[in-house]
Amino acid sequence: MKTFIRLALTVSLLTVATAANAQNGYSAAGYYAAPQAQAAYAQQQANAQAWAAYNAQQANAQAWANYYAQQQAAQQAAAQRAAAQRAAASAPAAVGGNSQIRFDGRFASVGQTAPQALQFAVYAANTLQNKPYVLGGGHRNIEDSAYDCSSSTSYVLIKAGLLNRCLSSKEFATYGQAGVGRFITIWVKPGEHVFMTICGLRMDTSGQVTGEGPRWRTKGRSYAGFSPRHPFGM
Repeated sequence: MKTFIRLALTVSLLTVATAANAQNGYSAAGYYAAPQAQAAYAQQQANAQAWAAYNAQQANAQAWANYYAQQQAAQQAAAQRAAAQRAAASAPAAVGGNSQIRFDGRFASVGQTAPQALQFAVYAANTLQNKPYVLGGGHRNIEDSAYDCSSSTSYVLIKAGLLNRCLSSKEFATYGQAGVGRFITIWVKPGEHVFMTICGLRMDTSGQVTGEGPRWRTKGRSYAGFSPRHPFGM
């Protein structure tokens, strides 16, 4: 009986020891695994923060890029507006700003209340609208089959009673008075070209077709290098 009791106690003690060892083993594994998991979690959090910082940096860089692009666009727009204002300021100020003249696409006209010299000038310019360009044409004879820049300008002024002979572009540099006229302005680049504007409408041999001759022109042109002069009283 005592032997049986001792055997039973031995078995019980062995069972308790095994359970204790198993429990201790599980606790040890948990103890050693926890720091590794914590380290992995900490690394994962650090990576997430690094990516968040990178994305924020990229967004900030994009925001600055957009800002600089907007600034550049604003500067370009301002430069274009300034250029347009300079061009408008350098234009011949609607050459007197006179609205008396009318143009139907081929011929011009002014009202009967306009000065007689102005009426004659417009009528004379209308008669030149089918004339071709020939260098030297209209210089020997005022009534000719073709005209150049200075002879066509001279023709209009002669018919208006504002000139008594045909002038060259060099001679027009001293014609009349300096500056833009109220009704008629002569634009002179001595030795190169001369044309006129009547109440803002340009009569010029320079056009889109070579040899076209004197015509009313509605398309803009450069006035750079030209000096304005006008007939006395006009």
